[in-house]
Amino acid sequence: MPELPEVELVRRSLEKEVEGAAIEAVAFSDFVKKGHATSRKTLVKQELDAFSRNVEGATISKVGRRGKYLYFIMEKTGGIFHMISHLGMSGAFFVTDSIDGITDSNYRKHWQVALRLQDGRTLSYCDIRRFGEMLTIGRMSDFPPFSRMAVEYTHPDSLPDFIDRVRGPANRKKAIKAVIMDSTVIPGVGNIYASEALFAAGILPTRKAGNVSVKRLMSLHKAIAEVFDLSIESGGSTISDYRGVSGEKGSMQDRFHIYQKKSCSSCGGPVKTKTIATRNTFYCTKCQR
Repeated sequence: MPELPEVELVRRSLEKEVEGAAIEAVAFSDFVKKGHATSRKTLVKQELDAFSRNVEGATISKVGRRGKYLYFIMEKTGGIFHMISHLGMSGAFFVTDSIDGITDSNYRKHWQVALRLQDGRTLSYCDIRRFGEMLTIGRMSDFPPFSRMAVEYTHPDSLPDFIDRVRGPANRKKAIKAVIMDSTVIPGVGNIYASEALFAAGILPTRKAGNVSVKRLMSLHKAIAEVFDLSIESGGSTISDYRGVSGEKGSMQDRFHIYQKKSCSSCGGPVKTKTIATRNTFYCTKCQR
C-alpha cells in the first residue's frame, strides 16, 4: 500500500500536471459500473451520476494530501467542493493523451476512472487490486477520516501531539508498532515505514506503547520524519505496484535497513518476524529493545 511518501510524490506530480485544468467528461470502467449496478459502490463511493455531475465542468484549483489521502480542491459555478482519493493497495494516477498512452500494460488494463480534461489529456485512476476509493464532498470537515486524523508530521505541534496520543489511555497497552500505524496518532505510517522507523529508533515493535519513555518517543518521531523525508527524496518504495504519475518506480526499497531483510543491517544477526496489526513485522532483538 502506498504510504505517505508515495502519496506525497503523486501529489507533487499532479500539482504540476493538472492544477488549473478543467474536466470535460468522466468515464468509468466496466468493473466500476457492474459493481454499482449491484449496489456495491465499487471504488467510487457515491452514485456514479452524482460523481459525474459534480466533476464535469469543474476546474482543479489545487491538489493536496492529508495522511495517505489525496484531495483535489475543485471550483465550479456555484462554489468550491473537494474530490477525495485513496490509492488503496495498488492505485495510481496517470496523465496521458489517452488511456492507451499508459505505458504499463497492467495499469492500462485496470483503469477504473478516466477524467477527460479540456486540453485533450486524460487523468486516469488505475487500480490493479481495486481497493482504492474516490468520492466528492462539500467541505473537508465532511469527511470523517480527516476530522479524526492527527496533525501532519511536518506541523509544529506534531511532536507533543504524537507523545500525548501514544501515551493516552486508549493506546498504552497496544504494541507501539500498531499505535504508530494509526492515523489518529500520526498520519501516513504504514507497515513498511513503521518497521524502518522503529529500527532506526532502536525500539522493539512489540513493546507496549505505555512502556516507551518520552525520550525514546521523541527519537521515534524523529525517525519517522527522517524515513519519510528519505523516501520522498528516493522517489518512494516500489515493492510491487507503486508507480509515479509518469509511470516511474521508486528506489527507497534499496535503502531499507530491516523491512523484508533476513539479516540485520547493523549487527548481522537474524531478522525476526511477527504479525502485528495484521501485518508482517520485521525487527532485530539485538538492536531493538
